[in-house]
Amino acid sequence: MEYIAILIVVILYQWIFIPILKRKVGYIRVEGTMFYQYKTKWQLPFELAVIAAVVLGIVLLTPTLELWSVAFIPIGFIVILVTRGILEKKYDAYLCHHIISFVQALSVMVAFAGIFIYSFFIK
Repeated sequence: MEYIAILIVVILYQWIFIPILKRKVGYIRVEGTMFYQYKTKWQLPFELAVIAAVVLGIVLLTPTLELWSVAFIPIGFIVILVTRGILEKKYDAYLCHHIISFVQALSVMVAFAGIFIYSFFIK
């Protein structure tokens, strides 16, 4: 039942909240590519290093942290989204993409915090 509730919230967030937010902030879609446009030469290697660190952290620390090692996943997402937001604000502030990155980082943090709190009380 909890998974269905999470799925419904994610659908509402992605298909209703984000499009409304994009219209409100004046989000400008950059034409010509469907992939993320990296702002610096070090951004892609940094994101790959964050992903590798998350996977390595989970693999190495699962025996000691058990299920709590899953917390590395939202931390990695948040680090990547905040870094993207900072760089988007620095290089292309007029596009308002940084607002979406910061909102998504906040929503990932709140969602996973809610899941961890819920699992803590259910356990």
